[in-house]
Amino acid sequence: MKRVVFLTICTAVLLTGCQFETSTSKGISIEKSEVARIDENNQIVPASDKTFMRGEDVHYILYNVGKFKEGEDGLHWLEMDLQVTDQDDNIILDAKEMLGENGHIKLEGGYAATPYGTFETTEKLEPGKYRIKITIFDKVGNGKATVSSTFVLE
Repeated sequence: MKRVVFLTICTAVLLTGCQFETSTSKGISIEKSEVARIDENNQIVPASDKTFMRGEDVHYILYNVGKFKEGEDGLHWLEMDLQVTDQDDNIILDAKEMLGENGHIKLEGGYAATPYGTFETTEKLEPGKYRIKITIFDKVGNGKATVSSTFVLE
């Protein structure tokens, strides 16, 4: 009995103390995803510690997303939603259909190499853990994939 309680406590500590990434998909896949920041050379680079300062932009990059179905016009049509929630699951940002006509394009081999969404943080946000979630849609083939990750604002 003591071992079960100890294991339960350890699991609870691990679940609340770690940062997680999750994903689900139907019809399209995402090879990997990661949060990123702008470095001193104005390049987007992975944020391995997943920690950002308030006022710093949080970029969420997806890699090799697809395969998107080609439409009768020879183009693909992808769409993307971005949602950010705080540690109490309150929605901070809920941006729908962010790409619009910009997502109606020809993709090499039916794959989007590195689509990403950006959350512009402000000084008004409370320090703490947040979750960023992107859902990407294939508007021709009706597929979709969702990924999420946590990050910390200091």
